[in-house]
Amino acid sequence: MVWTYNSNKKFKSMKSFRSNFKLKSITRLTLALVLLSMLTILSSCGDDDNGDDPRESRDIVDVAIDNGYTRLAEALTEANLVSTLKGTGPFTVFAPTNAAFEAVGITSENNFGGLTTEGLADLLTYHVIEGDVTSDELTTGEVASLEGSSLLIDATSLTVNEVSIIEPFDVEASNGTIHTIQSVLSVPQDIVELAQSQSSLSTLVEALTKFPDLVTALSDEDQTYTVFAPTNDAFTTLLGVIGQTSLDDIPESVIRRILEYHVVLGSAVLSSQLMDGDEVDPILADMGDIISVGVGTSVTVDNATVTTADVVATNGIVHIIDGVLIPDLETSIVNTVVEPAYFSVDFEILTSAVVKADLLTTLINRDAEYTLFAPTDDAFEAIDITSVDNLTADDLELILLYHVLDTEVKEADLPESGSAVATLNGDFYLSINSTDVFINGLSQVTITDIDQDNGVVHVIDRTLTPAAGDVVDIAVAASQATEGAEFGQLVAALTAVSENTTTDLVTALKGDGPFTVFAPTDAAFQALYNAVGDQDVDLDTDIDDLVAAAGLETIAIVLQYHVLSVDGFDGGVFSSDIPNVLNGNNSVTLTPLAGGTWDLNADLTITPTDAVLMLELDDASIIGTDILATNGVIHTIDQVILP
Repeated sequence: MVWTYNSNKKFKSMKSFRSNFKLKSITRLTLALVLLSMLTILSSCGDDDNGDDPRESRDIVDVAIDNGYTRLAEALTEANLVSTLKGTGPFTVFAPTNAAFEAVGITSENNFGGLTTEGLADLLTYHVIEGDVTSDELTTGEVASLEGSSLLIDATSLTVNEVSIIEPFDVEASNGTIHTIQSVLSVPQDIVELAQSQSSLSTLVEALTKFPDLVTALSDEDQTYTVFAPTNDAFTTLLGVIGQTSLDDIPESVIRRILEYHVVLGSAVLSSQLMDGDEVDPILADMGDIISVGVGTSVTVDNATVTTADVVATNGIVHIIDGVLIPDLETSIVNTVVEPAYFSVDFEILTSAVVKADLLTTLINRDAEYTLFAPTDDAFEAIDITSVDNLTADDLELILLYHVLDTEVKEADLPESGSAVATLNGDFYLSINSTDVFINGLSQVTITDIDQDNGVVHVIDRTLTPAAGDVVDIAVAASQATEGAEFGQLVAALTAVSENTTTDLVTALKGDGPFTVFAPTDAAFQALYNAVGDQDVDLDTDIDDLVAAAGLETIAIVLQYHVLSVDGFDGGVFSSDIPNVLNGNNSVTLTPLAGGTWDLNADLTITPTDAVLMLELDDASIIGTDILATNGVIHTIDQVILP
């Protein structure tokens, strides 16, 4: 009802006037209240103090949660991007639907399609651009994403990277706008970046980073590759097969060969382009290695199955596989006696020696049976071999064959202590006690019974070297050496006795033996001369004073007093045999070739028990041990033993 004032109207009475006045007053009050309410509403529409407008109070993360972008919200949390997209911005987000995320394996807060945290962050930030851009403000062309790579916008067809922007779009937030897209956008990544983004390929990435040149090559945008990428589980299986626990246990040269066998240069081959029976040439193709392809219910390469095909990189195609591909050489070595050394960083000298000596084909023969006593790199260095560069193939062959038996012998089947063991290059000798096994006295067997298809491997801590001659030959060679000549007086004495008496010690000590010789050094002879008051002896050439003082017959007896021939020790008594000789005692009395006796003590000293010369000489100490000869063993002592 509209009330108007009519100047011509007459009020019939005061009552009528008052009624009309009252009615008009109420109407004016009502209008005032209505106007006040309208002003309040208008004011609240333009003022965020009450926080009622969702755009003004809800940021992009809040709006994503409110509007059902569940997978996006979960991924933002996992990638540690929540605080970023709650920031001032403004941002424009191209938000894949839940179905789009699930199509690429991002299915829940516990499953992010195998992406690493960093890879997931790259993926998500690739869907974000800076600025608040509504659908009608989009312009055709490239725009930089927050990840750093470019997105291609088509404003006419309303697409981003040819993926359609669909309803709902222009979803407003306090710090930007969300547009829905029907597929997840693929981040432009080279092959290395792609591998780094996949949590299931972290072991492959670890292997690649050992070789900066390979990383550079596989990051090269000017090249094209097809890469078969083994998963972490595939590498774990390989490590188990070759008996190692990590990539760091494997020589880098071997890792590189394996990696290169997974790379095809010059083409990006999709799985749909592979045919059953195809042969693919990897980088190692110049060595004759070819990858065999099988196509059936799944695609296989050699014995591995492609589990994820056609992962597109900016410089090629990656196929993820469930096994590590092994080149022909490594395949031929697996499960042979060469395997434990070839795949271990502790045996690189041994491996190099086997290859240089051309023994690899022999030792990987699966129809043979071998026992290999495998020296570590430290074992080679203990005999001053740090590289095979200065050794000939023949030299190496002689050393290596001395470590090989032509039958399989496990630790429990080794012959008894003191026995000779026939190798492919002569005998070595065992010393066995309750806890340890030694070879030729110096080399301890540290790991036993590594079982392989063509034999067994035992690891030793010192490289074995065949004997260079009999005990006389070795003494003579030492006396003629330009450095460290220790046995000049001993050889001179042996020669003088053999040439001037009926006791031909040289011929005797070249016999079958086995002899255990305790050989006094020249310094030991000098100590003897000092004891008898003659300190001016020429140790290089002269034993005349000794002959004059004692006579050749006495010298012959003294020399034989330094030689043992003990039953039960095929190669003589090595230092590692001494505990068995002592049999738990602190000393044992032994009979040398000259007759008489002396005591061998646990502290590796020798005490004459029937001495007749009253000289101020200490007990002889064994200062060098286990010089192997073809007919025994020599130990060096620091005093002449006198009967």
